[in-house]
Amino acid sequence: MSEISVIVCKPTQWIKVRAVLIIAMFAVFGYLFYKDGHIGYREKNEQYAYYNLFNEVAVKKANTFESEEKWKEFVATKKIDFPNEENCPLPKDFERDQLWPEILASHYEAIKGSNKKINQAWIDYTGARGWGVEVADHPEDQGSLNTQFYMATCSAALALVMAFIFLRTLTRTMEVTESAYIAPGRKVVPFISMRRIDTRKWYSKGVATIEYEVNGVTKKVKVDGMVYGQFKKKDGEPAEKLYAFIMEHFKGEVIEFESDDENENLEESNSDDHEGENSELAQNS
Repeated sequence: MSEISVIVCKPTQWIKVRAVLIIAMFAVFGYLFYKDGHIGYREKNEQYAYYNLFNEVAVKKANTFESEEKWKEFVATKKIDFPNEENCPLPKDFERDQLWPEILASHYEAIKGSNKKINQAWIDYTGARGWGVEVADHPEDQGSLNTQFYMATCSAALALVMAFIFLRTLTRTMEVTESAYIAPGRKVVPFISMRRIDTRKWYSKGVATIEYEVNGVTKKVKVDGMVYGQFKKKDGEPAEKLYAFIMEHFKGEVIEFESDDENENLEESNSDDHEGENSELAQNS
């Protein structure tokens, strides 16, 4: 018959909130990476292609025409020469077989001889389409899109891993019975098998490490008060009580920080020893 647990520490609200935030963060990252690879970069490439048409290709071409009439005739029959799909992927439903936008025909004077980065024809066109006038300085190629999909996959995988760890943590507890500490995962560590407890991180991080011996083999297990139980007084400080219970039943070595008073006493003792040695040397000389 198994012993009844004296103290049981369940997963804390702190770890639950933290886990949910981390999972949500990776999930959001995954969504944003996927969106950029599937839609975002393609839409930016479309804007870049039109920007290049309005502010570079059209400007150079307009300078070869002497009259607006000739220019309008040219624009009415000229098809856009879009970059290839590998170098500049465009939206999935994008129609590549398009004539130059009609707005270019009516902006002959604004385009011809333009030495500006952005001409008026482009400003009017982007306003009609709801785009910003500024675009990226280069298109994103298929490799960039693939990178976004790779990052989306990694983020989704991390979200799933964190979700698994979180759900596993929710099913675990940290307990003590009259004779043993039961670590998360149901590993039973009898008090009589414990050899050393490292408490140096307990008061700063709520973590202590127990070294115990099984069949001559030394193993380690942790007491994590931040994940299980925590230290809230309104809840009765379950983690602190569990830790105190272990220490009451522990008979081995405790590793802890030396206090300032102990360090000062040690320094004074060393100083007195050195003074005594110096005095003896002086007398002998």
